[in-house]
Amino acid sequence: AALRMYPNPNRGDQLYLSIPALEADVAAVSVDIHDTFGKRVRSMRIAVQDGHLNTVIDLEGSLAAGMYVVNITAGERSYTERLVVQP
Repeated sequence: AALRMYPNPNRGDQLYLSIPALEADVAAVSVDIHDTFGKRVRSMRIAVQDGHLNTVIDLEGSLAAGMYVVNITAGERSYTERLVVQP
C-alpha cells in the first residue's frame, strides 16, 4: 500500500492523506510533521476506517514556507514523504 499525499507543493492550508490498504489490526495511525532541523512541528493520531486511511489535515497556515518531512506510522509500517510548503 502506498501513501498518497497531495497537494504537494502545498500552500499551508489543507493536506490530503490516503493509504488504500492497511493491516487489519490497525485502528489508528500517527502522523508527525518535522521541519528540516528535525523538530516536530505537528503531531496527531487519526482513526482508520475499514482498513483505509483517507483524511484531510488542516494545516491552518501554521507552517512557514519550506521543506518538511511527513512520517506516518501504521502498526508495523512506516511511511515517509517530503512536503514542500510554498508562500
